[in-house]
Amino acid sequence: MPRTPTRPAPRPAPKPPLADRPKKLFVTGVETLTRDPYAVWARHILGLRQLARPDEEVDVRIRGTAIHKAFEDLALNWPADAPETAAAAFEGYYLQALIDGGMPPEGLARETALAREAAAWVAELELQRRADGRAIHVEKEGELVLDIDGEPFTVAAKADRIEIGPDGLGHVLDFKTGRAPSAKMVRTGFSPQLTLTAAILAKGGFHRAGLPAAPTGELVYLEVTGRKPAGRAEVRAAPDGDGKSVLESQGAADGALAGLIGLVRQFRDPERGYASRTAPQFVKLYASDYDHLARVFEWSTSGEEGEE
Repeated sequence: MPRTPTRPAPRPAPKPPLADRPKKLFVTGVETLTRDPYAVWARHILGLRQLARPDEEVDVRIRGTAIHKAFEDLALNWPADAPETAAAAFEGYYLQALIDGGMPPEGLARETALAREAAAWVAELELQRRADGRAIHVEKEGELVLDIDGEPFTVAAKADRIEIGPDGLGHVLDFKTGRAPSAKMVRTGFSPQLTLTAAILAKGGFHRAGLPAAPTGELVYLEVTGRKPAGRAEVRAAPDGDGKSVLESQGAADGALAGLIGLVRQFRDPERGYASRTAPQFVKLYASDYDHLARVFEWSTSGEEGEE
């Protein structure tokens, strides 16, 4: 008896009604929309959230939260006699945040050595960046309401750190305990977190947080590991960018905003579906919480993945 031919499962691309599609996204959500629209559909339209696995290792999550908390505490309580006590202060803030987060004793023992190395690097970084007397602002929220073809759309951001220099430029920094997005990812619009945050700042979107509108300065990822090297400042854009490894910052911010407007227009087409993994080249770097729901293994084995 001849075998009945089978067809691989298609890539899912649900098409919810326009009325149910997001009217507001944080910059991290915009980043997801460029890579994996299906995840935006699952999270923002269906309202699904991933539950923590019973066997999940919490060290990575706790470490990321602790790094942010330590930078915030150091910014708010910068020691007057720095640099002598800045490193010790950061180390103390970081270890306390790990304890508060529930880091197990064996993990805390390992992190103590890493904290000391990271703290020395952070203290030197702070001295360099504060040398001109710039104002430091941490964990500030801002938003910008865009009129796109007569309909509002809000893009929002929670900035890890914004520095307003004496020349009025606004520098945007984001902390990473893993690898930062590459210059190519920022340039091509697949990682618009910093550029969109800068655009919101430039348009006065952080005014409720007490920050003035500020033209775009440096856009920087701070990788903090405590290993060798203990940290790295990865500049992705600057006012005097060379256009290759470092973008011209205001142009990059304006370009990201224009890209967002175009993206929103695409998803206002009722025939535009929220397809799974539209940027598969970044899947290994940014796995989705919703791959199992999208049944990625079933359709990606057919060779469809990457055929956008």
